[in-house]
Amino acid sequence: MQISNFKDYLILVRLPNLFTLPSNVLVGYAIVSSMTMTSYVQVLLAVTISILLYCVGLILNDLCDYSIDKKERPDRPLASGKVSRRAAIGLVITFSILALSLSLIINITTFVISSILLITIIGYDKFLKQTRAGPFTLGAARVMNVLLGASVNFSNIGSYPQFIILTFVLSITFVYVSLIGFISRYEVQGLPNYSKLLVIPATVAAIIFLIVLFSYAGLFKYESLITLAFFSFIMGITFYKFQKNDSVGIQGIVKKMIMSIIVLDSSFLSGIVGIEIGLIVLVFLAPLLILARKMYMT
Repeated sequence: MQISNFKDYLILVRLPNLFTLPSNVLVGYAIVSSMTMTSYVQVLLAVTISILLYCVGLILNDLCDYSIDKKERPDRPLASGKVSRRAAIGLVITFSILALSLSLIINITTFVISSILLITIIGYDKFLKQTRAGPFTLGAARVMNVLLGASVNFSNIGSYPQFIILTFVLSITFVYVSLIGFISRYEVQGLPNYSKLLVIPATVAAIIFLIVLFSYAGLFKYESLITLAFFSFIMGITFYKFQKNDSVGIQGIVKKMIMSIIVLDSSFLSGIVGIEIGLIVLVFLAPLLILARKMYMT
């Protein structure tokens, strides 16, 4: 039995990925509230809940995939024995209880959404990951993450445009993350059918087009197009540089698309609140990019 260190636990929870969570929560909060300091503590609590539940999902994922990882990813913390399964189970239980307890501090709506998110996470890792519903379950989990931010002031949704904006953001988030989930299923062996690869850039292009259309309809500020251009550039480079339909190529696409969740959220925030908040959120890219060179993201 190897002695674990703190870095092994950070690798277990895929530390770089955690930086994609705060922007989700901020987008949800921005839709239902003005970005002021009045709910600072509650938003911070919502981000903490999001991170805790995401860690639960990632640890549970490795627990459920233990036998597979022993063959395909023997260097993973659990598969290599650097982190014991008993310690991992302890973290899952502790983080789950802590997340639900913190959600009660905010309000009952946050507790309900946190509970649904936890059930979704367990359902995905334990039962749905290898089914056709797997990618869509991942998308649903991210939708819940945005709703977690909205739950801080959910009663504030009173206007029709506000409801339309929330529905639009949730729909785009669901499609984009479901797409990542679909691609990641083939990150070990590559896509079996090359034609399936064409669906990926086509779907991303449709997402970009819809956000542009939404801005021209006056539901987003035009400032959203500035950060959307950055998102489009990253996606364009990602697909342009893709050459081989193998594990390395697929993992590269998944990695870039996970990083770009922050940029997509930046576009939403620029459209809802303004470019200042949108640009501030991009700061989360810096630690993610640094850590991604040393730790797993997929």
